[in-house]
Amino acid sequence: MILNIITVTKDDIEGFKKTIISTKKIREEFNIYQIIVDSSIGENKKKVINYLQNEKNIKYYWQKPLGIAAAFNFGLKNAEADWVWFLNGGDEVHDCFDAGFFLNLLSHSNSDAIIFQIEYAQSSLIPKHPQMWALWPPLLSWIPHPSTITRRYLYDKYGMFDESLSIAMDYEYWIRCFSKDVTVDLVSIPIAKFDQIGSFSELNHLTKAEVRKIIIKYLWLILKKWFNKGLILLKSLKDSSKVTK
Repeated sequence: MILNIITVTKDDIEGFKKTIISTKKIREEFNIYQIIVDSSIGENKKKVINYLQNEKNIKYYWQKPLGIAAAFNFGLKNAEADWVWFLNGGDEVHDCFDAGFFLNLLSHSNSDAIIFQIEYAQSSLIPKHPQMWALWPPLLSWIPHPSTITRRYLYDKYGMFDESLSIAMDYEYWIRCFSKDVTVDLVSIPIAKFDQIGSFSELNHLTKAEVRKIIIKYLWLILKKWFNKGLILLKSLKDSSKVTK
C-alpha cells in the first residue's frame, strides 16, 4: 500500500464533507485508503458516520477529544501505507491535482519526505517555497503541513507529534525530524487547498506563542546547524584558494 490519507475532524461537518468530496477520486480510482479520526460529539458524530455510509476506502475511528496531536498520532498508529498525507477536515485536494503523476512520484521517490505547495482557500494565494538560504532551519515555519507527504517509518524512527502542543505540533516535528539524517524533496506544485477557517486549521494567537516556545527549545540545535554551515563555507573558501594557487 503506497499511501494513507489521514483526516482529523471535530464538529465541523461542512468542512469535513469538503475534504471527503475532494478525496473521492483518488480513493476510488487508485484504491487509496483514508483514515478518519473523528472527535465529534453527539449529533455531529452521527452526521459524520452517516455521511460516510456510501463512501469507499474509508477507515473510521472515533477518539475522545484529546487535542490535534493526539488525533494525528492515533491516525498514524492505524496507518499501514508507506507514505502518509495529513489532510484535515476542511482542507481539500487541490483542483489541479494529478493523482497519476503524484502516485507515480511517490512510487519512485528515494526521499523520506516530499514538500509540495498549498493554496490558501480563502485568498487563492499559493505561497512559494523560501529561497535556498532560508530553507533550513525553518524559523519562519514555512513548511505547509497539508501538502507535506512523509514516510510512515519516520514516526517510528524519530517519534510522533508532541501532544503537549495545541497547534504547532507539526512545526516542532519538522525541526526534530528533519534535523536528523532525513532526505527531503521540494516540488513547486500545489496539491492541497488549506482551509484557514476550519476548526483544525484555524490560526490563532497560540501559533506564535508555541513557535517561540519551540525555537527556544531547539535553539542550540538551530545554532549548531548554522555553525556547521559556516564551517562548510570556510572549508569551501579554503579549498578554492588552493585551486587558484
